[in-house]
Amino acid sequence: MIEGQARARDIWICAVWFALIAGLAEVALLTLRQLALGHAIGLSRHYLWMTPLGGLIIYAIPAAVLVLAARRWPAFVTIPRVSGVFAFLGGLGALHMYPRLHSAARLFLAAGVAVQVARMIAARPIQFRRLATASSVAMAALIAVMGIAVGASGWWRERQAVAALAAPTPNAPNVLLIILDTVRAASMSLYGHQRPTTPNLERIAKNGIVFDNAVSTAPWTLSSHASMFTGKFAHELSANWRVPLDDSTRTLSEILTERGYLTAGFAANTFYASYEHGLDRGFTHYEDYRITLGQVLNSSSLGFLIFDGRAGFGSNILRRMLGNYQYLGRKKAPHVNANFLDWLSGKGNRPYFAFLNYMDAHCPYIPDEEFRIAFGATTPREGLSRGCSVERDSSYDLRIYDASIAYLDHHVGLLFEELERRGELRNTLVIITSDHGELLGEHGLFEHANSLYMPLLHVPLVMSFPGRLPAGGRRIAEGVTLRSLPSTVLDLVGAQPSQLPGTSLANLWNGTPTALDPLVSGIRKGINEPQHHPIAKGDMISIVTEAMHYIRNGDGREELYDLRADPYELSDLAPRGENAAALERARNFLKASASGSDRPAAGAGAHPLAVSATP
Repeated sequence: MIEGQARARDIWICAVWFALIAGLAEVALLTLRQLALGHAIGLSRHYLWMTPLGGLIIYAIPAAVLVLAARRWPAFVTIPRVSGVFAFLGGLGALHMYPRLHSAARLFLAAGVAVQVARMIAARPIQFRRLATASSVAMAALIAVMGIAVGASGWWRERQAVAALAAPTPNAPNVLLIILDTVRAASMSLYGHQRPTTPNLERIAKNGIVFDNAVSTAPWTLSSHASMFTGKFAHELSANWRVPLDDSTRTLSEILTERGYLTAGFAANTFYASYEHGLDRGFTHYEDYRITLGQVLNSSSLGFLIFDGRAGFGSNILRRMLGNYQYLGRKKAPHVNANFLDWLSGKGNRPYFAFLNYMDAHCPYIPDEEFRIAFGATTPREGLSRGCSVERDSSYDLRIYDASIAYLDHHVGLLFEELERRGELRNTLVIITSDHGELLGEHGLFEHANSLYMPLLHVPLVMSFPGRLPAGGRRIAEGVTLRSLPSTVLDLVGAQPSQLPGTSLANLWNGTPTALDPLVSGIRKGINEPQHHPIAKGDMISIVTEAMHYIRNGDGREELYDLRADPYELSDLAPRGENAAALERARNFLKASASGSDRPAAGAGAHPLAVSATP
C-alpha cells in the first residue's frame, strides 16, 4: 500500500474522528454562548448529544463518496486529502456559527484550515490513524454520558418538583390554555370570515363565551406570551428579541404550582416559546423541541446550513429544488395533542394547568393536502414550495393561510373530542386564544412583528367553564386585552386575582361594574429589519379606545384610524387638522394608561373589530 493511501476503514475513521471533534467543539461554543453569555442558541436541551450525532450523520455522506472514489482512484485518495475534506467541513460548520462573516470569507477560512490540517497529517499519517482510532472511542463515550446525564437530570428535576407540591384545594378546577400561534380573528369563520376555517371552534364556543374584540399586547410570540403569563404589558417586560422573560415578576404557572397544581407546557413554537425564553418558569413539565432525525440534523451547524430554510446560505436553492420549505423538526398539531394526552394519562388526581401552543398557522404555511384542496391552494408551485421569505402573492397566501387555520381547527376539534370522551372538561376552565395575528398584504406587509395594525392585534378569545361561565355562545362586545387573562384565571379558580397585574374579565358577566384594562400594544425594534417595515424606525406603541386606533411610530409619526368607519385602516386620520382633538385624547389616554392612572370604564372599549378578511 502506498504510504498515506486511504483504505475504506481509514476514511470512516477520519469521518468519525473529525465529526466528533467538530461536534464537541460546537457543543463547547454553544454552552459558552448559552450559559456564560446568556444567549439563546435555538436548540433542544439535548444538543449535548444531538449536535455531535447530527454532524456524524452529515459526515457519513462525503465519507461514502470518498470510499467509492478510493476504489476508482486509490492513489489519489490519501489520508491527508481525506482529512482535508473533513477539516474543511468542520471549519465551515464552526464558522457558520458566526453569521456576521461573509459567506465567501467562511469558505476561504475553512479552505485555509483544511490545507493546514492536511499538511500536518501528511507528515504523520500512521500516527494520526492510531490517534483517531483511540480518541474516537473516548469521545463517543463522553457524548453518550452527556446524553444520559441531560435526560436523567430533566427526569429528576420534574420528579422532585412534583414531590414538593402542596396539597391542592379540594375540587380545584383544571385550567387549559390553548394558544393558536399566528391566528388572526379576521380569518376565522367564528368571527365572520366567509370561508369555513373554524367549524370546530364554533362548536366549542357554543358551550362558552366568545370575545369579539380581544386585542393582543404585542404582534409577536415572546412578548405576547409573556404578557399572558404575567399580566404585564409588553413594554413593561424584559422579554425581547435577544432577551428572555426574566424572574422579576411572577408567572401564572408559578402561582398555580404553589397552589398544588401540576403544571405542564407543550410548545410547538421553538423560535420564541422554548425553555430558553423564560416561558417554562413555574412549569413542572415543559415540552418544546421534538427528538427526531430532523432535529438531530438541525442541531449540527452543517445540518442547519444544508437543510434548514432559515440558514440563508445555499439552503434556499436546495429547498427550491426539492419543492419544500418545511423546516426540520417542526412540531405539528397532532404531536402537540399526543404529547399533552400522554402526559394527561399519567398525571394522577391532582388539578392541572396545561398550556398548549400550536404553530400550524405560522409560515411556512404547509397544511395537509386535503385542506389545500378544500381552500383552493393546490397548484404545484403553490402546494409545498412556499416559504416565509419568498416573493409573496396575497391572494394565494390568504387561501393557504385559511387552509392552515382549518387544519389546526380540525386537530383542536379532535383534541376536544378526546377530552370530552375522557370526561376532562366537566371541571376545566378552557381558554382558547392567539398570541398575535398575521398580515397578508394589508399595508403592503406580510407576516408579523413588523407593525401594530389590527390584523396583527385582533385575536380570537373563547372561554368555557361548565357551571361557572355563561354558556350558549354568548358574545361580548367590550374590547379586552390578553393582559387580563392571568388575573381572570386566578379569579375563576378561587385564588386572589390581584396576585398578578390586570383586571379579571369575570366582571363582564358577573354583573360587577369595573374598569377594564386599557388596550395597549407595543413592540420594540427588531434585528436587521427591512426599511419598509414600520418597526424599522424604532419602538412602537398603540392604543384602542372608543373605536379609534392610535399608533405612535418610532420616528414620532402618529397614525389614527376610525375602526367603525374604516375597519381595514385604509384612511389615516392623523394628518387632518380636524382630528387634532382626537389625537390629543389618544396621547393623553396612552400616557395615563402607561402610568396606570386611568382605565376605560366597563363598556367604553367596545369597538367592531370582527371584520372579514379581504377576499
